[in-house]
Amino acid sequence: MVADKNVILLVAYGGGHVAMLAPVARELLAKKYNVLFLALTTAGAYLDRLGIPHIGYKDLPGADAQETLTIGRQLLRDLPPSTAVPEAESLAYLGLNYRDLINAYGEDVASALYSEKGRQAFLPVELFCGWFKSLSPLAVLATNSPRSERAALEAARILRIPSVCTVDLLAKQEIEWIKSPNYASRICVLNDHVRDMFVDKGCQPDSVVVTGNPAFERLQLDETRESGREIRASKGWGKDDIVVLWASQVEPEFHPFALGKSGDPTLPRRIESSLRQLVAIDHRFRLVIRYHPSECIEFLDGQDRVQLSPAIEDLVGLLHAVDVVVIITSTVGLEAHLAGAYVVSVTGSVFSEDLPYGEMGIADEVCSIDSLAGKLADLSSSCLNDARLGSKKICMRNPTGSVVGVLESLIQC
Repeated sequence: MVADKNVILLVAYGGGHVAMLAPVARELLAKKYNVLFLALTTAGAYLDRLGIPHIGYKDLPGADAQETLTIGRQLLRDLPPSTAVPEAESLAYLGLNYRDLINAYGEDVASALYSEKGRQAFLPVELFCGWFKSLSPLAVLATNSPRSERAALEAARILRIPSVCTVDLLAKQEIEWIKSPNYASRICVLNDHVRDMFVDKGCQPDSVVVTGNPAFERLQLDETRESGREIRASKGWGKDDIVVLWASQVEPEFHPFALGKSGDPTLPRRIESSLRQLVAIDHRFRLVIRYHPSECIEFLDGQDRVQLSPAIEDLVGLLHAVDVVVIITSTVGLEAHLAGAYVVSVTGSVFSEDLPYGEMGIADEVCSIDSLAGKLADLSSSCLNDARLGSKKICMRNPTGSVVGVLESLIQC
């Protein structure tokens, strides 16, 4: 168990959230701060690739207790197998969170909550309070995710530890708890539109700061654009090829926050099937499939002009190499827009109202899978050129430096 004092604690899970905090961690380390990164789910593997030190749930107090491991094994048996997260990490996560649930509600209520909500029932505030009392962090920095990250920020509030909540996009659902008084010392958001929404929902104006999202900082660098050109050349994609990236994501049966909203878990695979059919009949197109780190999908190989982008491939460079990006509500949509790709979003997801990319001017929306192929088949070269030119007009701030500045202003008070 890591027990260093005077640390700045960062907490994030995988995907776009760890990508948002990794540049912040790197800059803090460069400034000689003592940084401790609690990496959840696939975030650890991401940080390993960047050479950023981190810990996981398996390193927290009580993770190696027999009770924790027994509970973890019992719960893990009921979950689909996954190679994305080490078993030791899954056992600690499940065991510690369920123990926290029992401590908060008792065994009977904990069992009922877990049966009803699964991991969505977890909010280990007591766990983090106990850890923070021994760790005494200078500050806590976490994203807008609903479980461990939220618990870390709520524990920081209880113990009066300076804290920063970094919001990746709109957080239309998360705002319902982020707007709570003193949820975090500061809330860092994408742009003025999001700031206005947070203030309108009741957040104190001086607590909401427009910083931008550090995950998007690399997207408009000249070297990143050059990397995209190199990737395209290395894969043999010609100037007349229309390369489509399908950025898949998990579609749950039910919305994790909005009770009563049901999803369609078959949606991502049906979109993939539609895109494969398009490529099979229209040889102008090539298809690249990128599965979300949380998806356990076996890629169906063997189709001409269809290939997999593995999780280890640099996504930022890839976005500059392709022409079109198809999404549901993935944050890859905004990244693709900033990189100059033409973005198409398919509505009908349980998350579509949370991230209305069409309303935001980021994507062209199609309301059904049946209309997706038609939208792509009708694409003109002028549409693709307009997307590329439009990205160059977007002025990116210094998101990483801005978030670090907000953090420093709190710990130096």
